[in-house]
Amino acid sequence: MKYIYCLILAAMSAAAAAQPLTKQNVLNTVKKVADNVVKNTTYLYYDRETGELIADLQQHGYNRNVTPQNGYNDWKYWNGVIHIAFNRLGEETGIARYANFAKKNFELFFRDYEYLKPLYDGKNHWGFPLAQAIRITELDDCGAMGASLIELYMTDKKPAYKEWIDAATEHIMKKQMRLPDGLFSRPHPHHNTVWADDLYMSVPFLARMGALTGKAEYFDEAVKQVALFNKYLFDERTGLMWHCYYDDLKANGGTFWGRCNGWMMMATADLLRLLPDSHPRRSEVIALLQRQILNVAQYQSPSGMWRQVLNKEDSYLETSCTAMFTYSVALAVNSGWIDRRYHSIAVKGWRGILTQITSEGAVTNICEGTGIGNDIKFYYDRPAPYNDIHGLGAVFLAGIEVAKLLKE
Repeated sequence: MKYIYCLILAAMSAAAAAQPLTKQNVLNTVKKVADNVVKNTTYLYYDRETGELIADLQQHGYNRNVTPQNGYNDWKYWNGVIHIAFNRLGEETGIARYANFAKKNFELFFRDYEYLKPLYDGKNHWGFPLAQAIRITELDDCGAMGASLIELYMTDKKPAYKEWIDAATEHIMKKQMRLPDGLFSRPHPHHNTVWADDLYMSVPFLARMGALTGKAEYFDEAVKQVALFNKYLFDERTGLMWHCYYDDLKANGGTFWGRCNGWMMMATADLLRLLPDSHPRRSEVIALLQRQILNVAQYQSPSGMWRQVLNKEDSYLETSCTAMFTYSVALAVNSGWIDRRYHSIAVKGWRGILTQITSEGAVTNICEGTGIGNDIKFYYDRPAPYNDIHGLGAVFLAGIEVAKLLKE
């Protein structure tokens, strides 16, 4: 079976290498992946015990076996990234099924939100529909999904959206756990652990709040977090970001995991996209992004892909971090934050991503959800399920920005 899978990957790689890299071909590939998501998004709930599909949850009634039928209709941070990616794809193509994807999901969520709120016991947030939308106790609950909801609210001023955005803002600005200097942290796996992932789980939301309200406090908070995350997680020796910082030990933990480095680069690029030119720390943010791009580029494999553990050549080639770096570099070149001579990093990255996209638009070699590990084997052994949802949004975003780099 493994031999057959290798043959399939080899055939995919050959096909990708043979494809002319034009703006239209890149967008066609992105649309193929997006259409695979659209095709498999059902807007239904599912009873795990009876197998019944549920179109109207309130009429059916909630029980502990009910869950969204598929992950595309869930409220998780990766859905927020997918929503943002669909919004960009809708803007780029003008195609309604992409432009309206996030809107349809939020309409489904908020249809049942008030019904589900009093039924949630505050415990089983992985199995209960919309649990993370209801509880809002972690950045994972609100940052990425909230960012995509702000984008919808800018054109669809529903009071329920505004009420939820206000609650998320209150949590991020006033309630989220922090170190004494204001750096966002978590209570697990140890008290006041700083996760690299959380730069993306906060900054895109804050940047959009700044754009929505015009208030400098949100941009200032986002810039402060970018600077602090770099201060605590940047490793001078490798030029990479550690996965975490343990405040109790005053030491870093995890390893140089690809996707956590990707989260930080994407968050920084996303902030710069919205940060006013007049902001007094804008040049500082640009310098931090440039530093990360130039350092990460040294670990790009000849295939264009980056690895699960960035500085270990025997760890597997991983698609989500490759897409995150490719997107960020292409956006930086397109926006003039880094010299155009570095565009080849993004183009090579996209060629690598092409080798992981199947004929039906599924994506391979995306690492599944990953916590903090304290030995390198933990990261080496993380599975990469077929078409894992954690990297799909980043693949869309990478393709859209690479397309803008190319001339017909």
